[in-house]
Amino acid sequence: MDSMLASVEAECWRKANLPEDEEEEEARSALSVSSTLPVDPQPPTFQINTSWINDGAVSGLRWFYKDPIGAERFGLQGCRKSLSALHAEMEGLIWTMSCLRELHCTTVHMEMDSSDMVDMIANPSDWPAIASELVSFRLLQDGFLKFSIACIPMIRNLRANSFAKEVRCSGTLFSHIDQTQTDITSLRNDPDLPIT
Repeated sequence: MDSMLASVEAECWRKANLPEDEEEEEARSALSVSSTLPVDPQPPTFQINTSWINDGAVSGLRWFYKDPIGAERFGLQGCRKSLSALHAEMEGLIWTMSCLRELHCTTVHMEMDSSDMVDMIANPSDWPAIASELVSFRLLQDGFLKFSIACIPMIRNLRANSFAKEVRCSGTLFSHIDQTQTDITSLRNDPDLPIT
């Protein structure tokens, strides 16, 4: 600790005794370095939802992401029914995280409309019935540089919710990941259309 304080004091003394020309040059170089540092962009936001009913045979999982230019990635999965709705939500989160790792996403923000899920992640010891799934979650979470999760109102998660219900209602076991573009982006890339 004393050596660190001594180093800081020595550096302050050196800067205080610099001739004015060198001081201005050092300030200019510090300014140019700080203006070229990368800005920490907002992490991509993925919305997740799961559809589960007590007497159903299949759970429906869905995640999606829309980037600022309109490209959209999404994943759909029909899987065997989970033990409970919370198990299905956790399986959906784990599947989404596995997909994102395969897509080489390292910084993500997840949104879902299950406050219990967010509480499970924040307070895992309060949820012993989901302990093994929480271990899988933590192992996947450690593979991301930045990871956050938040609860959003169901009204903001309608798209993921409706697709998850459709997957569950199909009664089919499958997994599908895809990327689409908005109509505007597709039109821009159409070689038969004149550029205006």
